Amino acid sequence: MVNLRNQQSEFESGNVQSVVVVMATPEQTQPVVEKLQLSYTVLCDPDQIAYRSFEIPQGTPWQYLGPRIWLAGLRAMLRGGMGKPLNDITQMHGTVLVNSIGEVIFRHHGKHSADYTQISDVLAATDDSQR
Repeated sequence: MVNLRNQQSEFESGNVQSVVVVMATPEQTQPVVEKLQLSYTVLCDPDQIAYRSFEIPQGTPWQYLGPRIWLAGLRAMLRGGMGKPLNDITQMHGTVLVNSIGEVIFRHHGKHSADYTQISDVLAATDDSQR
């Protein structure tokens, strides 16, 4: 969420509107939105309906607890961008890019909990879809 917040100007210059779906309730989400001063839309999906709809898989213990995660978790804690895990820690994350007519034009499912989509990949997919 912090990385996305820090990249908002790049998304805006690429004409991409960011929306984040979280597995928390509005009551759980609001303090995080305020603490991190998030300016993008955050939608609450405690029942993981969007995750299933976009076929974002559950992870294995190696994907959400393995050594690759430790360093990323430490970096996130140092920048103040990591909170207490809520709900289903086995649910992997993903990036789904949907165009203005509702077509999925890009998708990336994290290979592990610290595997996030590069902004350049999202912007390239946007450019490709406009050709």
